[in-house]
Parts: sequence; C-alpha cells; structure tokens
Amino acid sequence: MKQRILMSACLAGLQTRYDGSSDLFPGLTDLSKQNLIIPVCPEILGGLGIPRSPCRFSGGDGKKVLEGRARVIDRDGIDRTSAFVKGAKETLRVVEMVSPQIIYFREGSPSCGLHRVDMDGERQQGCGVTAAVLERTGIPIVSVETT
Repeated sequence: MKQRILMSACLAGLQTRYDGSSDLFPGLTDLSKQNLIIPVCPEILGGLGIPRSPCRFSGGDGKKVLEGRARVIDRDGIDRTSAFVKGAKETLRVVEMVSPQIIYFREGSPSCGLHRVDMDGERQQGCGVTAAVLERTGIPIVSVETT
C-alpha cells in the first residue's frame, strides 16, 4: 500500500499561490511514484481566491493567531485572519479523512510555513496558521524550502 502524503498544493504543481503560480517541489516525480500525493491549499479552503493579495502576520505568528493575539493582514490592509483560521480547520478535516503518514509544506507561507514567516514586514522565526494546527496531530511535517 502506498504511503499517503498531504502536500501544499503549490508544491504539487497546482497554481494556487497568491499570484496564481505554483512552486513545484523538485522531488515530486520520484515521490509520487511510490506514494499517494494529496494536494491541499488551506488558503483556498479558507475562501480566498486566486489571485489574492499576499498576506503577512501582525503581532505574532500562526500560534499567536490561534490564541487570538495576532492577525493575518493582506497587502491592502484587510484582515484575513478568519479565512486563515477556517482554512486551517478545513485542512485538519482533510487530515482526519485521509490519515496521511507525513505532510510536506512550503516554508514561508502564512498558512504552511514551519520555521519562517512574514511578521510585521520581515521574515522572522515562526509558523503559519495551518502548520500550528497540524503540529498538534503528531504527524511529521517536512518543511520544503523553494525559491
């Protein structure tokens, strides 16, 4: 039986990034030969469209958002926190349905970033909203560094 891998949709080659592009994971072809890839985009699941204004954190990272102590704001100054929280919850529902053995997420994303995100206008240590939710599942999450 193939291992189930949940993966940021942009890493799987889907054009779901904020600007309508993808960020194809270089090892995808080899990975997909032996595994079942399940693409997911928390921002789309949260109701944001393509393209969409890029977002950053204000006041903290994804963990702080879940505590109600930080917000996710787009480039136009619109608060998108509720869409990011909804996307994280919907992604958790997908995880519960498919029970992946491992998760591949794109580093730097306000949803999927594991170690670095844009906070208050600069890259800082922190995690995205969905990464913060899925960390709690105990499923290993691999951070994929791309462009």
